[in-house]
Amino acid sequence: MNIVTLLNQIDSNDIVLPAIQRDFVWSEDKISKLLDSIMRGYPVGIVLVWETYKDIQYRQFEKVYLNGTRPAFLDNSSNKKLKLVLDGQQRLQALYLALYGSYKGKYLYFDVLSGRISDDFEEDKFYFYFATPEQSEEWNKEAEDNRSPDSDNDDNIEYYSKVSDLFKMDVSAKQKYRKQITKKLKLTEEDELRLETNLSKIDEVLTKEQNILKASIVDENKPTDSQSRQTESDVLEIFVRINRQGTPLSRSDLIFSMLKLNWRESATALPEFVDKINDGNSFDIDIDFIIRCLFAVSDLGTKFDIDMLRKKSNMDKLQKNFEKCCSAIESTIDNVQKHCWISSSKAMGGILNFVPFVYYLFHLPNYEIPNNQIDHFRKSFFLFCFARPFSRYADSRLGKFIREELKNRSKDERKEFPLSSAVWWTNYWENVYGWNEELMQMNPRLAMYIIQQDSGSKTHYKLNKREMDHIFPRSKLREKGFDESKVNYFANFWIMSKGKNINKTNKHPKKYFEDVPDKELETALIDRDGLDYRRYGTFIKERGEKILDKLRQKIGYMENDFEILEEE
Repeated sequence: MNIVTLLNQIDSNDIVLPAIQRDFVWSEDKISKLLDSIMRGYPVGIVLVWETYKDIQYRQFEKVYLNGTRPAFLDNSSNKKLKLVLDGQQRLQALYLALYGSYKGKYLYFDVLSGRISDDFEEDKFYFYFATPEQSEEWNKEAEDNRSPDSDNDDNIEYYSKVSDLFKMDVSAKQKYRKQITKKLKLTEEDELRLETNLSKIDEVLTKEQNILKASIVDENKPTDSQSRQTESDVLEIFVRINRQGTPLSRSDLIFSMLKLNWRESATALPEFVDKINDGNSFDIDIDFIIRCLFAVSDLGTKFDIDMLRKKSNMDKLQKNFEKCCSAIESTIDNVQKHCWISSSKAMGGILNFVPFVYYLFHLPNYEIPNNQIDHFRKSFFLFCFARPFSRYADSRLGKFIREELKNRSKDERKEFPLSSAVWWTNYWENVYGWNEELMQMNPRLAMYIIQQDSGSKTHYKLNKREMDHIFPRSKLREKGFDESKVNYFANFWIMSKGKNINKTNKHPKKYFEDVPDKELETALIDRDGLDYRRYGTFIKERGEKILDKLRQKIGYMENDFEILEEE
């Protein structure tokens, strides 16, 4: 079976994608390299397809690829024959977009004069680019304008043709097209021969060659009621094993695939909830996070353990707990924004810090924090965000904290978020001994967001995006002999917009801050009189103490919050 035969079956919706498949992830460059390999005649793998008549959820290949679109899922309730792609989805989708569709508003173009002989086999030989028709016309006009009677030996001449047009041309059309290009560009015999070869070759590799992209079809042409046909469970096992060997999918991708097969609504429910929960904030919640929380509240641990889902009872738990888990996530985010003044995952050191609180709220009536626990909630949240214990070894650390401190508690105990336990484990994992400069140094970005009264909420214009930078330029401090611990001390940072940061460069801080309002500097605890390199040591010492004191008051930390560490 040649490539175009496969793509024609995709175009007629005979070959489709099972719901277990993830979204398309290939870049323009990767698609271009695939076409280069095909033009060279290199084998590009095997496509594994399952022929079935089962009422299974599926989706069609995308003909027009745009960022942010959600696939529409269909049910095979009429039990028609379908061919579902189990392996090779990314390659087939890439080829379908290249030959039949568009990628982010652009089409694939082929430099029909590429293919020159080179000693470097790692470089692309045949050049493919995504472009708009206007861009390709501009490139070709430039090539025509630059040709002159004395340019016969120009080795860099390029001419771009739309791939979807080329493979539809018959022999006569290709000959006519070749003559047009030859005349326009005054091609040499060598260039014309390469052009003729390329026009012939692209047809050959796409419509005639059988061995470049092979297809293997499971259960092909078997009777519909054949006992030897594979079941959904068999096919899922094939899918999991393929992806465990080649590892193109993450563990969460595989788990999401298993969820979609056994719980159809999850295919749309999870992505829709992700869109909903990310509206108006910069937490960037993703499906991985939802699945991890779902595992946690179902007491299946916090690891992406595929084998857990082989038990129907575990799958039932996840489905049963989904709505409650979503409510607990929503409540967690609401409480963080209200009581902790943060709306950014970047500021809080990653969204995994939410997981213990999602578990905590999941087990509370109406997912509400008791008034007498808001203080513990806030302090524990900031402790996790500053120390970032879950930024590494998340699978084991999250599971351990939930299992030992939140699970198997009485009804009354569940009302309390265990601040002392958060302190103990943070000390054990990250050597945090108190509210001090070492803790600030672990996440200075968070400290700056809080003192500058910036929640990190979503921005729309690119130059308004927040960045953290040095008050005293790093390069200048190094020139003056300050060591890295002083250069990157937390009190030498502040948050500003990308636009302002571009203009900052290495300006003297006194010069850069001269038009910053006094009120803004006062909020950020920046003493204008201290913006002098001769006073740098004093500046960071005094500002550091002010930051610590202001945060201690705002968050409500007390010395006795860390008393548990003195008992050991």
